Amino acid sequence: MIKRLSIITLIIGAAHITTVVSLKILSKNTNNNIIASIGELDSLNLLIVSIIAFGLQLSTTRELAILDNWKSRYYSTQSARLSLSLILLLFGLTGFYVTKNYLFCMAPIIALNADYALYGLGKPVAAAIVAFIRTLIPSVTIIIFSFYSTSHLILSYTISLFVAYLIAGVCVSRLLKVSYFVMPRFKQLVDYVNSLKIGIASFALFFVGIGIINILSYFNDNETIAVAYMALKVYMIFKGIRRIIVQSFFKELKSEAISIKVDLIAIIVGAVFFSSFIIYPSVIISFLLDEKYINFTPAFVILGAAGFLSSFTTSSGTRLLLQKKDKVYSCNLIIAALATILSSLSFYYFICDSPYLIALAILIGELIISTLNIIALKESNFLIKRLKLFLPTLVFLLPLVIFRYLMDENLFSFCLAIIFFSIPTFYYFTKIKL
Repeated sequence: MIKRLSIITLIIGAAHITTVVSLKILSKNTNNNIIASIGELDSLNLLIVSIIAFGLQLSTTRELAILDNWKSRYYSTQSARLSLSLILLLFGLTGFYVTKNYLFCMAPIIALNADYALYGLGKPVAAAIVAFIRTLIPSVTIIIFSFYSTSHLILSYTISLFVAYLIAGVCVSRLLKVSYFVMPRFKQLVDYVNSLKIGIASFALFFVGIGIINILSYFNDNETIAVAYMALKVYMIFKGIRRIIVQSFFKELKSEAISIKVDLIAIIVGAVFFSSFIIYPSVIISFLLDEKYINFTPAFVILGAAGFLSSFTTSSGTRLLLQKKDKVYSCNLIIAALATILSSLSFYYFICDSPYLIALAILIGELIISTLNIIALKESNFLIKRLKLFLPTLVFLLPLVIFRYLMDENLFSFCLAIIFFSIPTFYYFTKIKL
């Protein structure tokens, strides 16, 4: 378990480093208008991914994990994905004259990328490598054009997304020894109907995160959107780490013992994520982004709290799916998404235009998901079991406080504190028996 997770962590860590570097350079060398535009494009790209996935991807991943003859299921799913993407392609043609919807024109390339199959077939390391490639190309593009040609940054970023998904898709087809291109068959769209509940849920979950930018960009001003995008981008890196942890043990999560261990890993990571923004806010924010974002520290702290609190139920959604509780899983996410959207709009209209309130809306959504999932799982002492395992690690967090006050708030003291935290935490985790 530790070996597999370590390899995946190194690969995904490298991907996140490139993302962090690109965010740092983007925030330092461009203005809020460009950052807001990149944020809208990034959010729109993820929206397209969510529409094409729409439950079918998740249900197929689940089936690939248990089927022996998986290729027929794989090809039927890819055919359905490509068919839906061609409809989105037509919608994208209007974007050349109206909005940034021109990004929908790359929907077929997104549909042909089948990295989800690698997780279902128990190849998480290969999936991590593909994810690294898909992240690296847009990040490097942002870095290069932020330095040398900001006027061409938006166009070049759009092209880089196209290239990244194309290369990733070809790599997946080679790894699985299947055809990259499949024939679209519109009758296969019925597969989306069969997984409609999961689809609506997955689509809803998109808005309890960076997807909220798609809606709020029509209301909030560019500065708020730019700050919220940067904060949410950092938050999504954390959520991406959690997602990789879950996907790495997808098959094994039927076991309650494994799910508790997976949740414990996520809780520990979440605790560090949250504590860092409380104890070392200036160091972390200035390291990840431009120093001007230190003025918006509360937004990062609120998202840190959202990440930590929701970590206790990291595996809950997958467990509900594995238990075939699709309906309740869907309802939980829809309720949370609606609460996030309505609260963010209410905050805008009745309080003020602020990135802090967008972060607060995300926190509300995450808490609703966690609460409803715990109720739906009906597992005795769900939180108590995880708290009992997590509480001893609070002692290991003390170095963050100690080094902060002995050596002041700087990157060296933070790194030293993380080392002193990691060693006993790793030893403690390896000794846990459930």
